[in-house]
Amino acid sequence: MNNAELYQKSNNLQKRDALECLQDYARKIKWKKDVSVIDIGCGDGSVTTAITKKFLPNCKEVVGCDISEQMIHFANKKFSSETTSFMVLDIEGDLPEQMRAEFHHAFSFYTLHWIKQQEHAFKNIYDLLQDGGNCFLIFLGHMPLFDVFRILARSNRWSLWLRDVDKFVSPYHDSQDPDKEIKRMMCKIGFTNVEVQYKPKSFIYNSLEAVKKAVKAVNPFKIPDELHEELLEDYISIVRDMQLIDIDNNNLEQVVVRTNYNLIIAYGEK
Repeated sequence: MNNAELYQKSNNLQKRDALECLQDYARKIKWKKDVSVIDIGCGDGSVTTAITKKFLPNCKEVVGCDISEQMIHFANKKFSSETTSFMVLDIEGDLPEQMRAEFHHAFSFYTLHWIKQQEHAFKNIYDLLQDGGNCFLIFLGHMPLFDVFRILARSNRWSLWLRDVDKFVSPYHDSQDPDKEIKRMMCKIGFTNVEVQYKPKSFIYNSLEAVKKAVKAVNPFKIPDELHEELLEDYISIVRDMQLIDIDNNNLEQVVVRTNYNLIIAYGEK
């Protein structure tokens, strides 16, 4: 999960959803020039850079933050500039005073489903914003990846390595009404003009190898390198058994893998 180079090569799903969802909300977000922007959970920095280049080419300041020192080191080396920098920050922890009320826009893409203290994280996002600022957040609700992790964690082979599996399952994976739950929480914190969507999505991989790389890039468990391939093989085996993805191999030269999931899209203003 901290391998920045692997994540950069395997985050096509995350990048696609971030850009598509931002395009849908572009008018509502009301982009301005000379603004300060923070990307929470920026990872390797590639999505941060793609977003600001497309939607905010004239912003005054872009700050990407992530809990992973390895990701931040990679992002600063690869994508930092006069207006863009990256820093280590745990959005689930205590917020530095100098960052409060600092930003016009706060983004977060594919990060908040890893957070257990949801209300604390959302309160921190609220506190990062200037009055009149807004946030745009996308993260996973129900995702087959989490079910497969749970099955692997119950097996004798992987129970030792996948302990505390539910720490790494989206808080909304089993929720019946995640959109209503999140909207209530955001309004309680103080956000206004809140909109929350729970949207079915799908993504197509052009090979099983691409699926393995995508899973390995976000795997949160500390597993010895020599066991990674075995884990991924067992992952694919469970996915087949549960029929969680459709595999079309009529053309033996190409395997097409479709994964279906639900995305949470949240918008709010301060």
